[in-house]
Amino acid sequence: MAIFWSAKTPTQVIRYNWLPDLLAGDTLASVTITATGATIDLSSFDLDSVSVLISGGTAGETASFAASATTAEGETLTETIYLPIIASAAQIAHTAREYVTFALRRVIGNGETPSADEMTDALERLNAMVAEWRVRGADIGAAFPIVAETVIYCPDYAASALRYNLLMDVASLYGEQVSQHEALMARNGLVQIQHRNMPETRTTEYF
Repeated sequence: MAIFWSAKTPTQVIRYNWLPDLLAGDTLASVTITATGATIDLSSFDLDSVSVLISGGTAGETASFAASATTAEGETLTETIYLPIIASAAQIAHTAREYVTFALRRVIGNGETPSADEMTDALERLNAMVAEWRVRGADIGAAFPIVAETVIYCPDYAASALRYNLLMDVASLYGEQVSQHEALMARNGLVQIQHRNMPETRTTEYF
């Protein structure tokens, strides 16, 4: 299954890591990574991980990387990796506290401040949700761990999806009902992120 790296802007030069699924005791012997839609400036690997320095890309598109590794035990491991390229890392910049307060408004009331326990529970849900989005092709580029004062930079179309999906998750935690409009905003927002993160033409999957 393809994986996603956190989104970057065209001007950012960021180091990413690939962790091949090695068998116990096995190590990497050689690695090849080719890029489409971005530039690999430098790559290296050690016993169990691959480091790649990436620059460039075109805003609104998704770069792809075909990664292949041969292990000391003679196993060949391959992966297709996608990297969303966004126009600006600061298109929407709200703190996790702001997203959590919005999501809890039905529980605590509009304009009220979440308690420490409510904040902790909602942040746990937020971290789990964003981590799950990464493997579902809906990466928004948030850095982990997400704490209350973390500023989440994400594309403008992703902010609403994050807000309403967290609201849905938190509402289920407290047994609160959500409206059809809120459910629709959450579902459509997540689909839009997945759609925008997908390249027009997928590279070949490797097995």
